[in-house]
Amino acid sequence: MILNKKDIIAFNQEIGESGNLRNESSLEFALSAIKEKPWMYKLSYLMRCLLVDHCFEDGNKRTALAVAIIYFDYYKMEYEKEKIIQVIYRIAKSNIINVNKIMRMIKDATI
Repeated sequence: MILNKKDIIAFNQEIGESGNLRNESSLEFALSAIKEKPWMYKLSYLMRCLLVDHCFEDGNKRTALAVAIIYFDYYKMEYEKEKIIQVIYRIAKSNIINVNKIMRMIKDATI
């Protein structure tokens, strides 16, 4: 599964936001860096981009949740919704930039 910039912007708009990018270069870098990587790495990098780099003006946490759910559903991974929400808040609040740590946190939310 490969998401592109239009997909991520559409997710932001679907949650009720404008889709206006605040840090477009971060999103473009994240999307270029995740090519040919395992899906959990892709998700972790996108979460970092959304939650730490704040690529949108508003709705970054909700967009991150939407992206996570899309990935979990696509790869048929069961997850605990409350745990993934907690992971999102922890990443955002603590500004966790280590993609491997983010990946471990996401894995802890899966069943």
